[in-house]
Amino acid sequence: MHDSAIDRLRGLLDVAAAVRTGGELPSVLEAVAGAIAGPLGYRAVVINLYRPAWDDFEVVVVFGNEESQELLMGQTSGMEDWSGLLSERFLQQGAYFVPAGEYDWSGERVQVYTPELEISDAPDAWHPDDALMVPMRSGDGALLGIVSVDEPETGRRPSPIELELLSTVVAHAAVAVEQAQTAELGRRHRAAVEHLLAVSAKLTERRTEEEVLDAVCWGTREALGFHKVVAFLAEEGKLVPLSGVGFTPERAAEFPLVEVAALEQLLDPAYMRHGCIVMERDVAVERAPDFGGVYSSVSNGRGPLAWNHHWVVVPLHDSAGRLDGMMWVDDPKDRLLPSDEALQALRVFANQAMGAIESARRLESLEHLAAHDPLTGLRNRRGFELAIERHFADAGPDGDLSLLVIDLDHFKRVNDSLGHDAGDDVLRRFAILLREAAGEADVPTRLGGEEFALVLPGAAEARALALAEQIRALVRREFDGFACPVSVSVGVAGRGPEARDAAELRRAANRALYAAKRLGRDRCVVHHAQTLEMLDALRDAEDGGAEQLAAAMLLAETLDLRDVATARHSETVGLYAEQIARELGFAADEIERVRAAGILHDIGKLGIADAILHKPGTLDDHEWAEIKGHPELGSRILEHANLRDIAAWVLHHHERVDGTGYPRALAGEEIPLEARILAVADAYEAMTSDRPYRAALPLEAAREELRRGAGRQFDGEVVSAIERVLDRSQAGFVATLEERAPAARRGGRVSMS
Repeated sequence: MHDSAIDRLRGLLDVAAAVRTGGELPSVLEAVAGAIAGPLGYRAVVINLYRPAWDDFEVVVVFGNEESQELLMGQTSGMEDWSGLLSERFLQQGAYFVPAGEYDWSGERVQVYTPELEISDAPDAWHPDDALMVPMRSGDGALLGIVSVDEPETGRRPSPIELELLSTVVAHAAVAVEQAQTAELGRRHRAAVEHLLAVSAKLTERRTEEEVLDAVCWGTREALGFHKVVAFLAEEGKLVPLSGVGFTPERAAEFPLVEVAALEQLLDPAYMRHGCIVMERDVAVERAPDFGGVYSSVSNGRGPLAWNHHWVVVPLHDSAGRLDGMMWVDDPKDRLLPSDEALQALRVFANQAMGAIESARRLESLEHLAAHDPLTGLRNRRGFELAIERHFADAGPDGDLSLLVIDLDHFKRVNDSLGHDAGDDVLRRFAILLREAAGEADVPTRLGGEEFALVLPGAAEARALALAEQIRALVRREFDGFACPVSVSVGVAGRGPEARDAAELRRAANRALYAAKRLGRDRCVVHHAQTLEMLDALRDAEDGGAEQLAAAMLLAETLDLRDVATARHSETVGLYAEQIARELGFAADEIERVRAAGILHDIGKLGIADAILHKPGTLDDHEWAEIKGHPELGSRILEHANLRDIAAWVLHHHERVDGTGYPRALAGEEIPLEARILAVADAYEAMTSDRPYRAALPLEAAREELRRGAGRQFDGEVVSAIERVLDRSQAGFVATLEERAPAARRGGRVSMS
């Protein structure tokens, strides 16, 4: 026995030396279990490691058979579960030996593994219900864990010298575990400091307060291990959350705006540690009730070292010592109260952040002066192009984006007749109006002189046109009765096939603005390449109705934008009508005229209320009468525009060849051929498109409806012509529609940039 003990002691010293060389905690614990199992001859070793975040023990190592590993690994137990076992009556040579029958295991809440051993009558034989355990303690006596052993190879209960050896090994193991935990904390602290230093070194590169605070919040989260970090700055006596991580935007928006004075109520030296406020939630809410609704921790633990709804707040002071904000951290990943080292790092980092914020404020002030118009306070052209590029990037490949370019009409007259002071006053008043109308849109821009721009992220052309018309109406109201007429022309362009990048969007909006001026000013024009090209082509034409035609085409474009459910309807009817006219042998100039009529066929609907036009259900008699009046209203609009031929075709495009149509009940060839073409094109497009009150028909079903109506509702020759077009090149014709028609207008809302 003596020689065996010496051999084991020698082996244990070798193992202890190996264990004390250091290493990460899991490998140290495995070495501890091996040191106990091998030299001391125990077939089962279980290490319960203390978890300060929960004030409990977790089984982290099970050295034994698969059954014991499956049963015990990961099991947790509280301090109260060990109090009866670690009783003085079981203490022997620094170990706790609990003989079978001397402890009632029936009330235990934790799983207990009992090995299958033969029971011997020998007085020193190991009984299956025997228990042997040794606490691991740190240098200052704190409990690190408990080592349990079982199934001695000798089959005997341990002698006093064997218990002493076991206690010695566990003491060495405790030193190794403490060193590993200390080393891990040291590594984490070094990594945290290095991370914070790396972030701090780049803080001065941030150009705004928000950018600095974003970097500070993310740096604090990554380095110090808090799930929630929010930075507040004082604005007009209130603490405003300007940046944070760990919250959804919706939750962050619910943060109350707390008075700076409420933060001052927390500045009690009794709760200050290294310049940080560390306080229990109940104490904090009692001192500053306004903070009560900010947040309540979810990453809480148990025990004296655990985080349990605590508050850690870092006051921020400017260079003059004034309280200027705070950093608030919560939900630590390890569920523990922060160490002194962590609080010191947090305080230093916050001080550096405030220095960077003050530098950013000075830089921001200088940049604001450089990037904004001194007269109106709006952004100037300097940052406008970069802003559009940024919005394109933010919108992604399919996002909506629109641009308004706005010009004050005949502004020179204001300066010439009233003087430049009056002109400056008009510009300032318009800038205020534009800023208010923009709402959540991007910052309005003064491009120069009397020209302005407004970027609308998240808005399709329809929404952009609505805002443009609103601005135009506001200008008329604002300057009603002014000594000199004031109005605006607006060019509207939306992202799409004709505006695929920032440069194209700017060109499209400027081109639309030019068209608005040429068409008489005081109007809004949406960019549509084909219509504007026609306007350019007809600019020098001798026909006095050329520009009226272009203006009417732009009105039809507006109608399509007005009704998202039937977007592109007029353009598509125009393309169908063009193909039918070509199939019937019309001359080139006649074909173009018929296409224009197709685009304009529903222009009379501009006079119909939205409630009727967009009604998803059945129309009553009064509503139906209003709808039936749109051909006559459209005809009158086109007559006034000196487009008499197109006016006649539009007037009769709802007539039927059997004489039962409206508004004149014409029959057969009394109906102009062009009107009969519009009727077929309009019907086919309507049947093959979704409507609020029904889904689109399959293409073949729509063609069957045309055949069924031939000779009664529709001209049979025209039906045959569209059938030939569709039979010959259905796929190609659809592709042509997609290529030539403007992109479908999608509803959208103006969102924050």
